[in-house]
Amino acid sequence: MDDFIIRKTFRLVIIFLLLYGIYIIFHGHLSPGGGFSGGMILGLGFIMYLLVYGGNLGRIPINIAILLVSIGGITEASKFLIGKNFPATQTPGSLFSIGIGSLVNLGIGLLVAATIIGIFYLEEK
Repeated sequence: MDDFIIRKTFRLVIIFLLLYGIYIIFHGHLSPGGGFSGGMILGLGFIMYLLVYGGNLGRIPINIAILLVSIGGITEASKFLIGKNFPATQTPGSLFSIGIGSLVNLGIGLLVAATIIGIFYLEEK
């Protein structure tokens, strides 16, 4: 796609899209959202970037995709090993009020985003 208006508009929109995905990931315990929905936003934002700007980035090496999925799986497992409320501040409404839950949501977000991007690449062939 070689449309000047779409490219210029998307350059402004992608910043807010990715920031919103990160916000959803980290504030999933305070409001609706979390790692899955935030990871979907991040993954689909990256796919939209590839669709608007073409394949200029090239393909993500499979090793990086496996690494991101592994990090997400390990942080999800750490929730059960350490406990989700490990160093809880007990201050309602704060970002780390549930301990490492926000970091676990980040790992889940990475897992989902890497999986969505991987599915896109598998479907693209």
